[in-house]
Amino acid sequence: MTPSGAQVQVGAEQAAWDQVSILRSPDQPSAWPALSERIAAATALYGAGELSRGTVWLIGGALRLVGGGRLGGEGFAERFTQTLMDKVGQWGDVVEPSDLPIVRQVVTAVFDGHDPVAWRDQAGPVPDSEPRAMGCALALIANFVDQVDGPEACERGLLSMLSRAID
Repeated sequence: MTPSGAQVQVGAEQAAWDQVSILRSPDQPSAWPALSERIAAATALYGAGELSRGTVWLIGGALRLVGGGRLGGEGFAERFTQTLMDKVGQWGDVVEPSDLPIVRQVVTAVFDGHDPVAWRDQAGPVPDSEPRAMGCALALIANFVDQVDGPEACERGLLSMLSRAID
């Protein structure tokens, strides 16, 4: 679900968060089997494309937690986006450089107040490598939210947004 337009399956959003949870917990492999099972089940049920859309929805939600879509924050948005892109680019063993422009455009869409899922849906086919880049971006954004607002703040905020979108 998105608060303002494009619809995403809730189970796909949860599986997308599970994927990012694995990225965010490299030193806690004991949780990976359960997360991997949920990801595989959601992929079988919804398809990889819907999980990718779920990741884009989560990016939008996480960026809203840091002020995305608010007027007057252009300077912040530009600095945040550039820093994020620099950090995503450092994941060279996972991220294809050709995917960075679309990640930047999704982030920019959020900061401009647009629905990132609807925007991404209109941008054309999703290359196989793009979900990894989006996942890395989401992991970095979630880490930022948690550093600023406290442990698990991003997940709590996203769950709150999800429950409002469902109602």
